[in-house]
Amino acid sequence: MARKFRALQIGPNNYQDAFESQSEIDWYYINNEEIEHDFETIYKEIQAEKAFEFILVQTVFSEKLAALLDILSEPFNTYIESPYWEDKFEQFSDERKYFYRPVMGETEADLIDKIKTIGFSGQYGDKVSTIDALVNPAFTGTTKYNGNVNVELEGDYGEVFSPLIHWKTILTANKNKANDIWPEFEIEGDVELQYTFRVGDNSAVDRIIETHTFTQDELTEPITIQKQPINCYIAVSIKAKGSGKVKIGPVHKRWSRLDFGDFILGGHRFTDAHRNEFIYYFNSGDLKPPLNVYFSGYRPAEGFEAFFMMKKMGAPFLLFGDPRLEGGAFYAGSEEYEKAITQTIKDTLAELNFSDHDLIMSGLSMGSFGALYYSGKLKPKAIIVGKPLVNMGTIAANMRLVRPNDFGTMLHILLKNEHSNEEIAIQRLNDKFWEYMKNNDLSDTTFAISYMEHDDYDPHAHDDLVNYFGKQKVKIISRGIPGRHNDDTPTIANWFTNFYNIMLRNEFGR
Repeated sequence: MARKFRALQIGPNNYQDAFESQSEIDWYYINNEEIEHDFETIYKEIQAEKAFEFILVQTVFSEKLAALLDILSEPFNTYIESPYWEDKFEQFSDERKYFYRPVMGETEADLIDKIKTIGFSGQYGDKVSTIDALVNPAFTGTTKYNGNVNVELEGDYGEVFSPLIHWKTILTANKNKANDIWPEFEIEGDVELQYTFRVGDNSAVDRIIETHTFTQDELTEPITIQKQPINCYIAVSIKAKGSGKVKIGPVHKRWSRLDFGDFILGGHRFTDAHRNEFIYYFNSGDLKPPLNVYFSGYRPAEGFEAFFMMKKMGAPFLLFGDPRLEGGAFYAGSEEYEKAITQTIKDTLAELNFSDHDLIMSGLSMGSFGALYYSGKLKPKAIIVGKPLVNMGTIAANMRLVRPNDFGTMLHILLKNEHSNEEIAIQRLNDKFWEYMKNNDLSDTTFAISYMEHDDYDPHAHDDLVNYFGKQKVKIISRGIPGRHNDDTPTIANWFTNFYNIMLRNEFGR
């Protein structure tokens, strides 16, 4: 049975009737006056309840309300209706890092509709890829398909907007789900693009419900296509005019949380000048060291990974995700992109008033690269990784004979970073990690590594790490498991959590 979205309303008028038809939402209600008159009873009842994903407060701040919220609130789950927002709520939230914020609707019905739109458990995102993009045969310029990275076109597109590309695949728009859309593209020269999104009825493909058209200047932020009461599809096409070069990348679609976050309540995204994204989410936990940073692994379904695992540890945590290509691009990108990841970690440490050393970096498989790579510019107490991958070029090269037709993503990552698949490009991609590590001192960092003894992605990653960092006389704990890269993920995950428990206990007294 699907997990339901648990919402609690504290206020004078119960919205329960408005949510009777919402199968995904369990609605709970507390009258604000009862908090003042029968606090002990309500407090005991609430303590017995499971956590709420969304709390709507429609009353003024009081000490009894604050005591109740102190056991109910978690980061990004509590929202104060704007007429009741005051400094006391903000101060109470800031002290505990709950991240309260005011919420409003133009009418009561508008507010209820907002909650219905964001009120779902889980997360989801996908994309239409460039390999499914069809170029107008009438285009007389040059066309080059760069795998799943982009379609590169150069030429004259005419003086008026003319059809350039459409996708033979479609995006899905689930019933009662709004969708955020983010297209990747780059432009050189005097070119203008116009994206069109046609929302159609799944049960009658020729029935177009609505059409949305945006120029490139209107796409500096994701656009939101509002929910429909039926299952729909979204067809994407592009027109262009002017002359020059364009690089058309995938078009991403995510279940929308409106202005409450990306993917999950409180989720954030960063995009560089090339429209490359990473996503991140900070949970303040118990506000005690360390900050646990986790980089998601390869996941074709876009979104965050390991939320509940990291939350269970109790400490503050920061999640990263990489939604590019089919399932991620190893968190490698432009200088702007990579600096932003490092700065996000530094800013989070500063927000918690933690030292540089109050930090654990972690990740599995693709996520291990992010954890190890970005540790080079930080000073973590520990790095915990499973199935480590550091030689990206080797992973790409191994697809030919070592693991035919498995994890072709790496070829696209090679193309994205080095614009070539030649031997020299493979070596440059391998060198990326080791060059980044030069002149970085991790001698006070403990490495905890669980690895596959017959890894067919990056066979020498473990030994390379031990040999390189062993020269710095760092402490390395490792555990090998027989098998290839994906042969025994459950055992790798068990050792990953075991290493976390050891570090939290021995280094931070948790």
